[in-house]
This record gives sequence, C-alpha cells and structure tokens, in this order.
Amino acid sequence: MKISSNYSRNITFGYDKELNKELKVELAQHQDRTWARNISSLNSYCNGLEANLVRYEKSQKDASSKYHDYLDVFLTAKQMLAGLIEITFDKLHFADREYKHYDDEFIKNGSREKDWRKDARETLVDWVSDEVKGSAPVETKKEPTIKPKEQISSNIEETENSDSSVVNSVMSMLAPKSFLEEFKPDESSPKGFSSVAGMTDLKRDLEEGIIQFVQNPEQSKLDFEEYGKTIPKGLLLYGPPGCGKTYITQALASEIQFPMYMLNISKMGSHYINMTSKNLKSAFDEAIKIAEKTDRPCILFMDEIDSIGFDRNSRMEPDDLKQVATMLQAMDAAKNSNVIIIGATNKFNLLDPAIRRRFDNRVFVDVPDNESIKSLLEKTLYPMRKAEALLSSPDDIDAIAKKLNGYSNDSICKITRSAALNAMRRNRADISVEDFSKAIETTTEEKPDRKMYMADSKTKPNKMGFVID
Repeated sequence: MKISSNYSRNITFGYDKELNKELKVELAQHQDRTWARNISSLNSYCNGLEANLVRYEKSQKDASSKYHDYLDVFLTAKQMLAGLIEITFDKLHFADREYKHYDDEFIKNGSREKDWRKDARETLVDWVSDEVKGSAPVETKKEPTIKPKEQISSNIEETENSDSSVVNSVMSMLAPKSFLEEFKPDESSPKGFSSVAGMTDLKRDLEEGIIQFVQNPEQSKLDFEEYGKTIPKGLLLYGPPGCGKTYITQALASEIQFPMYMLNISKMGSHYINMTSKNLKSAFDEAIKIAEKTDRPCILFMDEIDSIGFDRNSRMEPDDLKQVATMLQAMDAAKNSNVIIIGATNKFNLLDPAIRRRFDNRVFVDVPDNESIKSLLEKTLYPMRKAEALLSSPDDIDAIAKKLNGYSNDSICKITRSAALNAMRRNRADISVEDFSKAIETTTEEKPDRKMYMADSKTKPNKMGFVID
C-alpha cells in the first residue's frame, strides 16, 4: 500500500489543529533531534492516513478494501503516537485533547455506530484520564493520569527516573513482531517415534541424518570423512492431508529433545505491499540468530509452505514475485547458517520449482498400507479395555484393516473412535468388527485421491500411521 505525501498537505478536517501546532513547537525545542524527528514523522503519517479515511468516506469507493486498510493502520499508529507523546510531552495532554476532539467530531457526524472517529476515540482510552472518559471538560493544568515520575530527559533511553511501565508499554507496541513459535509438546503431542506406526524408511533417515547429527556430531563428522554423508539442510514432506506430515515432524522434535521453531504463516501474511516479504525475511533472520546464539542447529518447520512458496508462473503481481524471490534467498541464507528447514504441503505441484529444489530430500507421505493400518489400530485400541478381545484376534484386526484400506491416518483414528462408541451404545459391549463396519458405513470421512498429491508416477510412497490422543 503506497501512501502519497500529497494526502497530508492542506488538511482541513480531523485531528485537533491547535494541538498539532503546539506539538510542532515542542518538537522544535526538543534536544534529542532523532527522537523528535521520529515523533514528527509518525504524527505526519497519522495525519496523512486520516486524510485518506475522510477521502474514502466521502467518495464511498473501495469501502470494503482500501478504507478498512487505512483504518487498521491508522488506529495502530495513532495509539503508538499517543503513547510516545504522553511520555515525552506530558504537559500537552495529547491523549485527553485528541480523545475529546474525536468525541466532538463523532457527535457532529451524527454518532453513527460505524464511524472511524469512534474507533479513533477508543484507541486513545489507555492514555486518557478518567475525567475525559466521563466527558468532563479538559483541564489544561491538571496532572495526567499516566505520566513519568520525573520529566522525560532529552534521550528517553537514558532516562532512569521515568515510569518504566509506561515506557515499556509504548516500546512493546513499537517492537518488531516475532513470526517464529517454539514447539511446546502437550498431552496430545507424539512421544517421539514410538508414537508413529510405519514409515520405517523416513524414521531411519531422520535418525541418521538429523538426530544423530545433533546428538552425536563426532560420529556425523566421521561419516562425512569416510562416506561423504552430509546432513540434509532441507526436508520436504508432501502428500494427502491427514497422513501425518505435521505429526512426524512433532515426533522428531520430541525424539530429538531439541527446540523446534514453527513459522507462523497466518501472522506473517499481509496485504500491504512488500510487507509479507519483509516479515518472511525477518522470520528467517530470527532463526539464523537462534542458531548462532546457541551454536547448535535450529530446526525450522514450515507447514502449508505452498501458501507462501507458490509457483511464480501462476501469479504475475510484482509483490508476489518478490515474495517468492525473498523466500529463495532466505532459504539459502538459512541453510548456510546451521538452520534445518522442514516443509510440509498437500500441494506439491503448486510449489515453485526453485523452492522444491531447495529441499535436499523430498518424501511423499502416502496413505498407510495394510501393515501400517494394523499397527495404527493396535496403538489406538490398546488403551481401551473393551478392545482386549479384538486385539487378541489377528484375523479380526486384519479384516478391519482391509475395510480401512485407502483412508488417511487421521480418518482411521476418527473411525476407530466412532466404532468404540458404537460398542458402548450396545450395552457397553466389547468392540467388534461389526462396530467398525457400522462406523465405516456412517462416516463422513473420504478416501483421498492419491494421484492428486503425487509429484509424478515415479514417486515411491512411504507408509506411516500415527496416534491421536
């Protein structure tokens, strides 16, 4: 989103003009010129955004897009501006006066429920005194509710006597966001590879390639010297949904007992120009810093990687092309900085070819085969006392496994739970093959079309199953 500087010129509406004049005088006299310029820039930015709000409000065009875009940015910026001015120029009573001004404008505008002036007023509440909140007249000589214990010094970072809670609250708003979340296992998380049924080849590759490298670097060094064996810096898991791509990655984190960080794609995405690319680079830079600080490999997991690494041939917008280019550069930098990247996707063919090539190892996670289904059934039924008779009958387990052929791991777990409920409804009887037959007949789960998720006909599938507690 580009904001023209022309919008902030000759504004004849909105914010308190007299207050802005007083602010300019204070800024001109402030000894810390850098700090003053920052506040001045943010103030001008807010005024320009407000000009756009009024412009779009009057034209009533793009009300569902640009208007709300400007409003979201304006409210956030205005709140930060109020906090900075309150702790720097407390005598201006900036928040009190702006709150009262927007309240007056809101009333003049007809007190409509959906009015950005009302939102602007509420944005300032944290910095406004109780008197103004109660619509009392503003007393210019009163002490503000929130102010430093002593006058803020010329350099706010060197102030020792200021109210740290006020300063910290403002700084927290200005602090850059983190787009990495450390994976924290809970009761439903896998307890290492013992929770995973099947997928023997992949578990072996993870054991030899990643776990051994992290836990026994001397052996890994010897393997490299004698056989040229290197650690995979990129692992891409792809295949039908519900087949355990995320689950096996969580199992790896538990097995290795080593921190794993997940890229929060939902928070990172933005509809503002270049912002997604900037957030993407910031996330990878953070992972690199973690690896450098701990002097150990950092595992970075990117689920649904296709949402940010899409094929550039499918999109022509400059921002989309820059996003993929930024991701390629970030992946190269991370892989050269002791960061192990693990990606997961249901849509292999929608990934950009260059991003696919960045992964040293690409594994197709298929629906479980017969042996994996039986292993999955045993793990799922084992905690259930009413399943003891069924588990003691290999023929029954084999019969159920054949009925479940083609379902994903997640679907099999859901059908198993449904079968257990069927047995409970039969006067708390033992779980039987018939209960599974009924559960399959009534289930809304569907068998995925494997061919939709395979990269090509030469792909050799890996079978796995997992337990969902």
